[in-house]
Amino acid sequence: MGNFRLLKTLGPTAESLFALNILRHNANDAFAGWRRSVRSEYARRLPHFLNLAETLTTTPGLVSLRISATDTVKAELNTRALTTPQLRHLTTALSEFQEAAIRPYWPRILGYLESERESCGRLMFTGGLHQLFGALNRKMKWRSPALTVLNRQSGDVQLSGSGIVLVPSLFLSGSPRLFLNEEEPDKPPLLVYPAEPNPLVATALWTFTPPKQSLASLVGSTRSAVLQALAESRTTTELANHVGISAGSASQHATVLRNAGLISTTRTRTSAIHTLTPLGMALSLGRCWPKRIEPG
Repeated sequence: MGNFRLLKTLGPTAESLFALNILRHNANDAFAGWRRSVRSEYARRLPHFLNLAETLTTTPGLVSLRISATDTVKAELNTRALTTPQLRHLTTALSEFQEAAIRPYWPRILGYLESERESCGRLMFTGGLHQLFGALNRKMKWRSPALTVLNRQSGDVQLSGSGIVLVPSLFLSGSPRLFLNEEEPDKPPLLVYPAEPNPLVATALWTFTPPKQSLASLVGSTRSAVLQALAESRTTTELANHVGISAGSASQHATVLRNAGLISTTRTRTSAIHTLTPLGMALSLGRCWPKRIEPG
């Protein structure tokens, strides 16, 4: 499928729409720390946010996602389903929620989703689309040229030459969601799948990040720089250039970090690509320091 694309993120607005549904529930899940923080810091605004969540999640067709000309995801409210005052009210409320509950965590969320995209890219490279969709979610199955998505509107999507755009979402829960561009039917559909973090990474996402010097005191300044540099996957040469050390030194530090379970290494014919493991990501985000929920 030549037009298959993998995007890093929906963007903060679309994630806010899914996060509102997470805020409504009280499960002891990967989002418990985030939920407690938002409810505590914005107790006075909480009824307002919950009313917004109720409106957005119970009105069919109110929210749509589509790919823009710049290859980014645009989240839009259906203006035909709303009066002008309603649209203005919902837009303002959504903006307030985004600033309060998503923006403070966005750099860390973006780092996590970048890691998720790179993992997907490696899966597709080594096992093709069949292995990729099978690993991402049991509710997605690929049999060329059709993709089966099992959700409330289960069915096959005949992709033919249009391809598909796949994007992970931190806050989407449950089944993958498929968004078709009804105004431009020749454009590829957008398939959003849940990318819920494991408990260790989730805790790191919602907790206070200490100064980088604290990580340096734990693992050493150079190794700390190597770990921080691997927020994005890099080859040994790229890692050495980024940190400012020799390739041999970068390889030695990578070996120590890999043996400690902090990074994983994928080898190709010409290079070794290093990526943070969930434990390494948690350490680089500050999980090893005293827990403190970051205010919004």
